[in-house]
Amino acid sequence: MKKISVKILLISGLFFIFSIANAVYDDIKLDYKDAVIVDGDLDGLTDQGEKEIFKTDPLAPDSDMDGFYDGVEILSNTNALDNTSPVATKTIVNFNDIIQNEIPWGWYVTRATGLVAFLLLYLVMFLGLSIKTPLLNKLIKPINSLNVHTWLSVQALFFVFIHMGALLFDKYLNFNIYDVTIPFISKLYTNEVALGIIGMYLMVLLVVNSYFRKFTSYKLWRFSHYLNIVLYGVVIVHGFFLGTDLKNEIVRNVFIGMNLFLMIIIVVNMVTKIINYFKLKNNSNI
Repeated sequence: MKKISVKILLISGLFFIFSIANAVYDDIKLDYKDAVIVDGDLDGLTDQGEKEIFKTDPLAPDSDMDGFYDGVEILSNTNALDNTSPVATKTIVNFNDIIQNEIPWGWYVTRATGLVAFLLLYLVMFLGLSIKTPLLNKLIKPINSLNVHTWLSVQALFFVFIHMGALLFDKYLNFNIYDVTIPFISKLYTNEVALGIIGMYLMVLLVVNSYFRKFTSYKLWRFSHYLNIVLYGVVIVHGFFLGTDLKNEIVRNVFIGMNLFLMIIIVVNMVTKIINYFKLKNNSNI
């Protein structure tokens, strides 16, 4: 009697697995022809299915290296190519009650300080470029703009630190100190977060260099300040892909317009420098 029960359970289990697999492969036709059906990495997906349908690695049972086998992720409706997919799902499940019952003030502070830091950095770039840009240098006094430029850099960095610190109190993202200080460590939005961290370190370098410019050569100080363009590019990408408020079409269009305007100023500034360089060169030859 026990043997019969075991056989019935075994048959039922196999039928259940077959039903799930059939649901996953619904409307998907694979022609194996006369080839042997192989699951080389033993992840629950055939090699041909991984190559033609799921685009996962047939030689690795866990393509995105997140601790979940590819077959498990496909059956669980998570992304087998995104290492944040099951992590985010687990986070939502574990903290669902907390999120519903508490005001996510950490997230609001993060958003607000991120916007303020970006606007301050925008002003820093604008004032810095205005010193050497025709027309703008007549509208803005170079000495005042340089002093304000340096002071606003400190303010921007201050809000960046608050922006990063507030993330540690967000119970949905569940970041730790390493996630917000070491690039490419975080499991959520790895590349985008890394750009923000790199931008923060560039800001620290530039602010320190500005206040200690008396102790460095003028050429070194000028050269290091070309990193402002790199910094601004990093911040734009970071904000565009992670900025919650940029999901709003109006805000996103304003953001794009502001940055296009600043890019035009950067191009004008560079062209002016090139023209002045050749003028000086020609005059020296004369």
